[in-house]
Amino acid sequence: MQLREMLGAAVREVERISGNLRSSILDQLGLIAALEKACGDFADRTGVPVNLACVELAERLPINTELTLYRLLQEALDNVEKHAHARRVGVTLKKEGAFVRLLIKDDGIGFDRNRHPAMQKEQGGLGLLSMHERVVHAGGTLTVKSARRSGTEIEATITL
Repeated sequence: MQLREMLGAAVREVERISGNLRSSILDQLGLIAALEKACGDFADRTGVPVNLACVELAERLPINTELTLYRLLQEALDNVEKHAHARRVGVTLKKEGAFVRLLIKDDGIGFDRNRHPAMQKEQGGLGLLSMHERVVHAGGTLTVKSARRSGTEIEATITL
């Protein structure tokens, strides 16, 4: 029976990973639906609730911008799951004039940026440097705020 459970878990993980490679929800339904799905999957998997607040977008954002924001959320939630020990996460998407802003904030343990290789690639993940490079490539800026026992806040602002 253990082998069957392990195989089932492996199949579910492969399905999750392959679905994350290129989200059909992002392509078909847009950014907000993809963010909702990613937050729901995270909450189901970890038991950590996510409060998602999105403005209604009158039109689709450029595909590169949508993909950048979606990937940023995925990586941020992966980091919360692996490192933060958070009890809750907040995600906010706003469009303000010629900018779109995604904010991901957790109440986890945070980290000391002076003692943490925050802008180096982390083993097994994109790391904050790659998150930063992805946002800059999309025409935006990435701000990371964190301190021990104060959680972490990641904010991407992209020019449309």
